[in-house]
Amino acid sequence: MPNLEELVKEISRFEAIIADWDESQRGVAVGLKRAIEDLHQEALTRLIKSVKQESLPALHNAVKDEVVYGVLLYHGLIKPPQPPLLQRIQAALDEVRPGLKSHQGDVELVAFKPPDTVEVRLIGSCSNCPASALTLSQGIEQAIKAHCPEITTIIAVNNRSVVNHSEVAIAD
Repeated sequence: MPNLEELVKEISRFEAIIADWDESQRGVAVGLKRAIEDLHQEALTRLIKSVKQESLPALHNAVKDEVVYGVLLYHGLIKPPQPPLLQRIQAALDEVRPGLKSHQGDVELVAFKPPDTVEVRLIGSCSNCPASALTLSQGIEQAIKAHCPEITTIIAVNNRSVVNHSEVAIAD
């Protein structure tokens, strides 16, 4: 039984061959590939619905197989695992740090209050800057929302007192 690496190599080999074909030949191959993928996606969708009704543990067990997981992920039938929420909050803050540091400022995570609230503190020159509210709303809030849509409230604190409260709208 071939493993995932062997199967991917085989696909890559065919893609290399097709790359040398003229555009009309490649178009036929791509069309055939798309039709086969659509058929497989529909079959897998129906299979998943059926197995879910009969045995959810069996479905979870099947997805542990790297080939099954890879194919279901490719077809968009499962979502890749997300990093933990605190890790995503830190990634959002890391994303805005270079801009803040260019103005001798920074941001720190003060608290995460489950399920949907984050407290942050602007530090350095950002803490007293007249544009700090804009920095919070246009930079920090947008980054957190992009990484963590489940966070709805971001509170800026300064030496343990609340200086700004902002509701972040959740996109559907």
